[in-house]
Amino acid sequence: MNGNRYQIICPKCGSVNPVRGKAMTLALTCNACSIYFHAGSWDEKLIEFNHKEESVLPIGSRGKIENFTYQVMGFVVKEELKYRYRWREYLLFNPYRGYAFLSESDGHWNLVWPIEDDPKSNASDSNFNYEGLEFKIFQRYSAHVVYAKGEFFFDVSDITESTINYEYIAPPFLLALEKSDDSILWCKGEYFSPNEIAEAFSIPKSKLPARSGIGYTQSFPTPFREGALISLSVFIFLIAFALQVFINNAAEDKQVYHGEFRRSDLKDQKMFVTPAFDLNDGKKSLEVYLEAPIVNDWFFGEFTLVNETDGTEYNFTKELEYYQGYEDGTSWNEGSTHAEAFLSQIPEGRYHLNIYPDFGAANDQFAIIISRDAPMQSNFYITALALLIYPIFFFARKRYREQRRWRDSEYSPYETK
Repeated sequence: MNGNRYQIICPKCGSVNPVRGKAMTLALTCNACSIYFHAGSWDEKLIEFNHKEESVLPIGSRGKIENFTYQVMGFVVKEELKYRYRWREYLLFNPYRGYAFLSESDGHWNLVWPIEDDPKSNASDSNFNYEGLEFKIFQRYSAHVVYAKGEFFFDVSDITESTINYEYIAPPFLLALEKSDDSILWCKGEYFSPNEIAEAFSIPKSKLPARSGIGYTQSFPTPFREGALISLSVFIFLIAFALQVFINNAAEDKQVYHGEFRRSDLKDQKMFVTPAFDLNDGKKSLEVYLEAPIVNDWFFGEFTLVNETDGTEYNFTKELEYYQGYEDGTSWNEGSTHAEAFLSQIPEGRYHLNIYPDFGAANDQFAIIISRDAPMQSNFYITALALLIYPIFFFARKRYREQRRWRDSEYSPYETK
C-alpha cells in the first residue's frame, strides 16, 4: 500500500486520499469507493459496508466543547449483536487533549474520552463509587461496525468486534469499559443536550436527530437537590408546627354553651332553640362540637347561629355515621360518633343556636358544646398536606422517569428478578 505522511492510496481503486491525522491515521475509508482499509502494509484487510448513512456532523468540521476545539475525524454506525439496536459515534481529535468520542442515540449525545484510572477496582459487578458518585451497571454488550467513514487512529472494526463493553451510569456521567483478551480501556463520559451540540458545532438544531425517550445518562432539571428539598420541607414543617403550638397556647378556648337534646323534647316542634349566650372580645373563632351515642346508625343536623342584636345568621350542617360489626373473625368499624364545625371571625354579641335535627332509626339524643376562640387544628393539617404535595410529586415524577430510563436495561433496579 503506497502513500506518504499526508495522503494514502486506496488499495482497491487507486484513489489518493488526503489524511488529516497524518502519521496517526491507521485505518480509513476511501473517499472514492468507500472501502474500509488499513493504512500501511501491516494488513491487507478490506471491508465493504452494505449500510450507508450520512453523518450530521461533517467529516473535518470543528466544534468547541469545554473550551477545547475538536475536529471530526471519523464517523461510525455500530450495531449491538443481541438486540440489534444501532447508534452513531464520531471520532474527535484535539492535538492537546487527544481523541474523544461523541456518541449519539435517539437524539441523545454523550462525549466520551479515555482515562488512565481503573475506577471499578475491586468493587462488585453491579455498582461502585468513583469521584464521589455511585455508578450502577446499565448494560453489557458486544457490537460490530455496520458503517464507517473518515479516518481512525486504530482499527475501529476489529476493536469493536473483539471487545465486550460494560457501561455504568451516574447521570449525567457514565463510565465505559472496553475489555478484550489482551486489553482494558476505561472511558468517562458526560451527557450533552442537542442544543449544546448544535451550538458547539455551529449547526442548526433542526439538522440533528430528534430526541426521543429518556437518555440513559440524561439528568433531570430541577431547582432542588433531593437533600435540599427534604431539608427545606422539614424546616417549613417545623415552623408550621411551632406556629400551631403558639396559636393553641394563645387561644382562650372558652366554653360558652353546653346542651343535651332528646327526640322526645321536640314534641310538635321541628327545631331546638338554645338559650342565649354571649360572645365577647371582638371577632374570634367559634367551634361547635357535636356528639351522638349512635351505633350502626346516623344523625343529621342543620344549624343556624343567630345574632340577636342585628339578626345576622350563620348556617352550617353536620352529619354523623358510625357502624361496626364482626366478619370473618375480624371486628370492624367505620365513621365517628362526633364532629366539629369551625366558624371563623364571628363578631361579639348575644347569640342563640337554632337546631333542625334528623334522627336515625335507633338514636334519640345528641349533645353540643360551643367554645369561643378555639384553635383550628385543620389549618396545621392543611399546611402539612400542602407541604407534602410538591415533594411527593417530585419523587413520584423522578421515580417514573428513572423507570423509563432503565426500561431497556437488563440490570434495572425497578424490576423483580
